[in-house]
Amino acid sequence: MKCFLLILLTIQLMPLQAKTVKKTQRNPIIYKAIKNYNNQNYFTALDELARHYKYKTPPKKVQKLLRMLVLKTGTYYFNTYNDLELRKLKIPTTDLIMAKRNLYLKKFKYVHKRLNTIPVSNRLFPEALLVKATAYHFDKKYKKAVKVFNMCATEAEKRKDVEDKKLKNYFSVIQESCIINIARLYFKQGEFEKAIRHYEDVPKTSIQWPYILLEKAWSYYYLGNYNRSLGLLITYRSPLLESYFMPEAEVLKALNYYQLCLYPDALNIIDRFYKEYKPKSEALKKVLTSQGEDLYFYKLMFRPIVETEKEHRFLRNLITQVNRRVKYSLDLKSLYSINTEIFHDHKDANMEKLLSSQRDIKEQINHYVKVSMYKFINQTHKLSKDMFNLKLEVLAKQRDLVYKRETLDTKRARGSSKNVQRKSYQEQWDFNNAFWADELGDYSFALESACNVDKKRRRR
Repeated sequence: MKCFLLILLTIQLMPLQAKTVKKTQRNPIIYKAIKNYNNQNYFTALDELARHYKYKTPPKKVQKLLRMLVLKTGTYYFNTYNDLELRKLKIPTTDLIMAKRNLYLKKFKYVHKRLNTIPVSNRLFPEALLVKATAYHFDKKYKKAVKVFNMCATEAEKRKDVEDKKLKNYFSVIQESCIINIARLYFKQGEFEKAIRHYEDVPKTSIQWPYILLEKAWSYYYLGNYNRSLGLLITYRSPLLESYFMPEAEVLKALNYYQLCLYPDALNIIDRFYKEYKPKSEALKKVLTSQGEDLYFYKLMFRPIVETEKEHRFLRNLITQVNRRVKYSLDLKSLYSINTEIFHDHKDANMEKLLSSQRDIKEQINHYVKVSMYKFINQTHKLSKDMFNLKLEVLAKQRDLVYKRETLDTKRARGSSKNVQRKSYQEQWDFNNAFWADELGDYSFALESACNVDKKRRRR
């Protein structure tokens, strides 16, 4: 499971006032940077200031200008900076970058040290809490992690009431990420009821909602509510979620049928997995490995839908999934910003730096897309082994029934509404082969377990 999402926002800002320009005319570097800012040469302005103050702490007015520029360009520019260089800049954005790096290196002490410098009033404060809570999570300090994740969700909620749509979406994603991480923490500790309650706090309109359906289904599975788990998984059959194909969901389906002792159903799911996912995964691998074109995976993201569907349907669905991921969206936003500056072709723009950055971001996107697609292929192969082992278990159970001269009751009713476990506030409606948007994720099967029937027969 992915433990967290980290997002840095790009928003629109007003040009700097002429009064500010007059005050800084004595410093040609700052004056030129402000001029480039007002001419929308954001990357050029950032490059000028960052190179000039790379090894020294800039004055407060320059720190403010750097913060404004980073909001326009994203954090891509600082990818090659080391911690010492970032620390000199003394702005919340670079403190957050350093915290994330130290989180990756599991240097939790330095994570907290950098994040403590970010003031509550700063826009990045909710995200700083997200990183801080994740550090506690990785450090196995679960109570502190839950507490800070809750603070993160609260702080993000407070800031959502803004007119700027991008800013509103940013805080919504932060809030949802914190809630999801609380659910994952409870899941990890075996508190599945609490995990489910938090998963249910994530709205169906969230870009993260299709992914947490599977996590929620696992929670119901471990609670022994196999019908509800199967109901959640059937949601992926909805036309609205067609691109969110999850091979792991098929494994969980088979496991649910196995626990209900519905062995023929489990075998049908396993056989369908081998007929559907394995061959298509292998065909997809051939398509991807046969390409030697420069930036092939980057270019793949912009090819017409009809063309990619003709080549491979799974390929089109994978492209759609990657398109909706935050990391890809942020890299693409930085690329569009650079492309805009190149297109303007302003006389003061540093065209050499812009073209170099453009190529670098394209390579980053190319690598990210490639890794994402190969992860799917590798996961499918791993799950194929899990399915094979499960098939052996099912066949062994069927063999034992034959040896003991016992059979499962095939004359019993397939299912009944009495097998549906629901809360007092939940209403029950029959499913009539139509996936309504407001019903997605609320389905439950009503299958009767064959295991109970089998035990009664043994006692007779």
